[in-house]
Amino acid sequence: MLAAIIGVAVGVLTIVFARVIRGQHWVYAIGLLTLPSLYASFALYAGAPAIGVTEMLYGIPYVVAGLVFATVSIRHSAVVVGALWIAHGLYDLVHDRLITNAGVPDGYPVFCFTVDVIVGAYLLWLSRRITDANLRLA
Repeated sequence: MLAAIIGVAVGVLTIVFARVIRGQHWVYAIGLLTLPSLYASFALYAGAPAIGVTEMLYGIPYVVAGLVFATVSIRHSAVVVGALWIAHGLYDLVHDRLITNAGVPDGYPVFCFTVDVIVGAYLLWLSRRITDANLRLA
């Protein structure tokens, strides 16, 4: 329960940070890069580099999407980036069934799920308020 509460706080602070620095057009896309990187870092910390590579392979779509949407102006990008954040949140909930990564802290999947869903839901809301749902115009 505490992990979810902290996740809500971090999700809201992420949104506030992006708005304050006027970086909504790139913060959320770059954030996609960090999602698989954190799981890979946990694996490396646990001394399992092969698991870290597997984590990054699962994360390729997030890395590619993060790089593309951070640099290119694309219609409906806010919807796609928001959906990817939510998809990663769902991945967090089933992660331990897909990959055995001993480095992942116990509360991390719930924490990350909460952050991901808050940010993703915000982006879907934001997509209805910006021209062509283009994240670069936020």
